[in-house]
Amino acid sequence: MGVKENILPQPPGLREILRLIAIALSKAVAGIFGFARDSIARGIIRVGIPVNAVTLTGPVAVSVVFMPMFHGTQWLAGLVLIAAGAFDMLDGAVARISRRSTAFGGFLDSVTDRYTDYLMLLGILMYLLRHVHGPTRTLYLVLWGFTTVGTATTSYIRARAENVIPECKVGFMERAERTVTIIIGLLAGNVHITLWILAVFTNLISVQRMFYARMAMDGREPKGNFWLWRYPRLTAPHFTLCATLILFLIVGHLFIARP
Repeated sequence: MGVKENILPQPPGLREILRLIAIALSKAVAGIFGFARDSIARGIIRVGIPVNAVTLTGPVAVSVVFMPMFHGTQWLAGLVLIAAGAFDMLDGAVARISRRSTAFGGFLDSVTDRYTDYLMLLGILMYLLRHVHGPTRTLYLVLWGFTTVGTATTSYIRARAENVIPECKVGFMERAERTVTIIIGLLAGNVHITLWILAVFTNLISVQRMFYARMAMDGREPKGNFWLWRYPRLTAPHFTLCATLILFLIVGHLFIARP
């Protein structure tokens, strides 16, 4: 009778350690923001402000971005969008904590989300028209156009597809990522890098969702997660891509000169 060998567990490799660190950091950041959001939401509930009023405040707050963009103060525009983003997150938290969510409230939230998306893009357009000149202006107006088209089709494709299939949430550049990309680009004074990233990724996600919808409607299960980017948030691939794009937003002017 042979002696059974004791197989000791192998220590995790570098890749696994980095994955665990990325997941831990993502969860920590999400936990901090979630705690702050819910704390403010409880204060709003105590004051007695209606949920729909909080929802409607979002586009109004985003509209303030026109002033710093008109004067070319990108970092101030970024701070305005951070403050405006707080209202965008609060309405859902207020509805959830107060248990006052309604069908109309969800509908109104989706509508105001579209308004805030395009108000941010209009602010960028104002900056381009006032502060970028010559052939470079044409280039960035084209990128702005692609960004606007991608932003519109991303949400439309999902809404249209989910009339037929249960869910169509594949792709990386969803609304939260788009907003963060704009904010960080403005804070770094690199709104031109923002346009390069959004022009590519907003249209890429639209194509990915069309492919996914086609396969789902044909009853086929897509293989793998990378090509259609089916990695959820708070996972290592999502965190890695976010970190890479954030770094490019901050130092991208070293590779693509500011216009």
